[in-house]
Amino acid sequence: MQTTLTRAAPPLPAPAVRDTVRVDRVAGLLCWLAPAIVTAFVVAYRAAEPQLWRDELATWSAATRTVPQIFALGRHIDGVTVPYYLLEHVTIGLFGDSTLALRLPSLLAATATAAVTGLLARRLWDARAALLAGLVVAAVPVVSRYAQEARVYAFAALFAALSTLLLLRALELPRRRRWLAYGTAVLGLGWSHQVALLLLLGHAVAVVATNRRLLLRWLPAATFAMGGALPFILLGLGQHGRQLNWLFAAEPADLATVAQTIFLSGVLGGAVCALAVATLRDRTAVALFLSALLPVLVLYAVDQLVTPMFVGRYLFFVVPLLCALAGQTLARLRLPLGLAVVVVLALIGLPVQDEIRRSHSPFDYRQAARVIEANARPGDGIVYAPRQGWQFTDIALRYHLGDGVPRDVLLEADEVANASLWATECADPAACLRGAGRVWTVSADNLETGRRAGLTDQLTPAERAALAAGYDQVMETRLEGFTIALYIRR
Repeated sequence: MQTTLTRAAPPLPAPAVRDTVRVDRVAGLLCWLAPAIVTAFVVAYRAAEPQLWRDELATWSAATRTVPQIFALGRHIDGVTVPYYLLEHVTIGLFGDSTLALRLPSLLAATATAAVTGLLARRLWDARAALLAGLVVAAVPVVSRYAQEARVYAFAALFAALSTLLLLRALELPRRRRWLAYGTAVLGLGWSHQVALLLLLGHAVAVVATNRRLLLRWLPAATFAMGGALPFILLGLGQHGRQLNWLFAAEPADLATVAQTIFLSGVLGGAVCALAVATLRDRTAVALFLSALLPVLVLYAVDQLVTPMFVGRYLFFVVPLLCALAGQTLARLRLPLGLAVVVVLALIGLPVQDEIRRSHSPFDYRQAARVIEANARPGDGIVYAPRQGWQFTDIALRYHLGDGVPRDVLLEADEVANASLWATECADPAACLRGAGRVWTVSADNLETGRRAGLTDQLTPAERAALAAGYDQVMETRLEGFTIALYIRR
C-alpha cells in the first residue's frame, strides 16, 4: 500500500502575518464606518429644508416645557413619548430650537443605525456583508425620512438593530454583563416606541433556536426592559383612544403592500424584501428574518382584533434588520457588482428622496406665518379654527413668529396650563373680541373630509356671529392647507 505524504505549507513570515492582521482590522473598521459616513451625508442633505409638520410641532411644544410640565403632559397625552421629549428638552437647551437642532438627535440616530447594521451583518456573516448592509441603509429613502423628523422613529430603528446585535453577542458568550447590555438596549427600544417591543418575538425564537436553556438568561433581561418601559406602556394604553382616533382598520391590501407602507416605495421596498428573503437558505438568517416579519404580522392582527394601529412609521424599526439580510445576499456577488446593486437601489429611490425633502406636511405653516408677519400691526388679534384638531396651527405660528404672533384673543388657558397639546377658548367670543380693532382668522382644511377651509366655516357659530356683528372683511389669502382672512372693526 503506497502512502502519499503531503508537505505542510510553510508558515507565513512575521511581516506577512502582521500585514494580514492589519488588513483584517482595516476591513473590520471600514465595514461599519464607511456606511455611517455615507449615511450621515445622505440624511444631512437638506435636512432643515422641509418645515416642521404637526407631530414635530408637538415635539417642540412639549420639549420647550419644564421637566415637571413634560411629565404632566404625559399623564394626559403622549405618555409613550415622554422619554423622547426629555431628550429633546436637553437638545434644545444645548443647541436651540431651530429646525435642524430639533432634528439633530434623529440624524445622529440614523447615522448610528447604519453603523450598527453593519456590525450586525458582520457578526452574522463577514465584513463584505457588513459593508453592503450598511450602505443599503444609506440608500433607502425611508431612513432619510425619519432621520429628518423630530420624532422617535429613528431611535426605534437604532435600538432594534443594537439590541439584536447585543443578543447575538450574549448568545455566543452568555456572560452577565452581556445580558445586562442587551436588556439596556431593549429598554431603550421600549422607551423609543412601545410597538417596537414586538421585536422580542423574533428574539425569543433566536434564543430557542440557539439554546433553549438560555431562555433562563434571556427572560430576566427582557423582563427588566419591559419593567422599565411599563409606566409608559400603561400610559399609552390609557391614552390610545385619543392618540389613535384618526386611524381606521387596515385592509388585507394594506398587508399585501406592506413593503410600500414601510419603505415609502413599493419597488424599492419589494427589492430589499426580495433580497432579504433570498438569505433564508442560510440558517443563521432565519431568526433575523422572523424578527422583522413577526412584528408586522402581529401588529396587523392587533389592528384587526383590538384597535387600528397598522401604520408604516410604527414598523420602521424592522428596516435595518431587512437591510442586514439584503447585505448578505449582495455579499454573494463580487464586491463591485454588489456595490453596483446598492447604487441602483439608491437611484431608484432618488425621486422619493427629493419628495421627502420638500415637505412633510399638507399645511404650509411657514407661508402662513409670512403672510401674517408681513401684514400684521401691533395690537392685532388672531382666531384659530378649528382649535381642537390635530393641525396645531397656534403652536406653528408661535414657533415661526415667536413674540411677533398676534394676540390670541379667544384664549382662556393655553396648552401648557392644560397639560395638553390644546388650548381652551373663552365661552363668550363677542366679549373676548372687545378691544380688538383688527382680527386675523386662520382656518385649516379638513384633511379627513378633504374639505377646503372657507372664510368662516371652520369657526364656531358664536365666533362667526361675533365677527359678523362687528367686523368687515378686508383681506383674504389662500395657502396650502389654510384660508387666512383679516377683519377690521366697523
